[in-house]
Amino acid sequence: MGLLVQGPIDFFVFILHSPVVAKCTSLNADRPNCRSCNQWCRYAKTFIKDLTFPAFKAPPRRPWWMSMELWFVLAIVVALFWGSAGLFAKLSTPRLGVARVAILIASVEGVMYTIGFLFWRQDVSISLADGVLAALSCLIGICGYLCFFESIMEGQVAIAGTISAAYPVLTVIGAIVVLSESLTGVQAFGVIAVIGGVIALSYEPEPGTKHSLNKRSLMFALMAFALWGMWSLTSKMAIDRIGAGNIFAFYILSALTAPVLYSWLRRVRPIGPQSTSPPPKIWLFGAIGLALNVTGAYAYSFALGGGNASLVVPISSAYPLITVVLAVVFLRERLNRFHLPALAIVLGGLVLLGMTV
Repeated sequence: MGLLVQGPIDFFVFILHSPVVAKCTSLNADRPNCRSCNQWCRYAKTFIKDLTFPAFKAPPRRPWWMSMELWFVLAIVVALFWGSAGLFAKLSTPRLGVARVAILIASVEGVMYTIGFLFWRQDVSISLADGVLAALSCLIGICGYLCFFESIMEGQVAIAGTISAAYPVLTVIGAIVVLSESLTGVQAFGVIAVIGGVIALSYEPEPGTKHSLNKRSLMFALMAFALWGMWSLTSKMAIDRIGAGNIFAFYILSALTAPVLYSWLRRVRPIGPQSTSPPPKIWLFGAIGLALNVTGAYAYSFALGGGNASLVVPISSAYPLITVVLAVVFLRERLNRFHLPALAIVLGGLVLLGMTV
């Protein structure tokens, strides 16, 4: 069995470590009149043909995509899934109405969080105070989710979604105030950038136009921004006390109660063709968006478990960029000259917030 040589580099390394060729080299050194390369080639070919040397057998080369770390792949999946979820939410919410979306939340997310709890629950004791904290955190998160759906009923998901997705800035500020955590200079610059970007996105130079963000959508987007900021901070505190797997039990409770109550209190208010029953395709779009959101949350947890938060968070925080691109391409949403730089500032600030060095 002969030696496998896949390229000139492997051949060169192979020749240098060959005792037969080393002899040839020494002979050439002793024979300065030898100017032909045929002697070298004859020794090399003889060695390759007759000698097996497994230690220098070139390893099989893997495709480039198999060389990526798992946490990096999962972080990319998070950005793609969360970004795509915004597109499906916009496709379905105006036709369904938030009340029907709330029923979908109870149906889809309730089932998926139940599966997550059964797979990743932890056997730890939970005090009453920790249970109340976890329940309130999940309830706040669901309320923020409902506000997000209200914001995209009439507003552009590219703008309203980016405003609500800027919530990590409130989490960082809350961690400094409540948990006495420190803030690096890079993160401080990210906080300023996100706040400035959100303020710029909130400004509408041409109110009343087709693609403008009306006051109602802006109000709900800012409410989602605030509620998700509170949810992110309290969720971190709850997970530290009861475990990441056990918090899914409280997500089950919040997903099955808050949306159902909201649906009962909120009248169905679809936009577009008035029909008592939206087509099945619209229901499917809504379910896909919710499933992508929960699956992204699963991938985010595993990505944090396998990689550094300073790398995972900036990659996954870029998901509003996916939403913006999809909204412009598929929904024909338009961004004015003020929104484009503001979006870039918010996205850049979110990336800086995730950096710990």
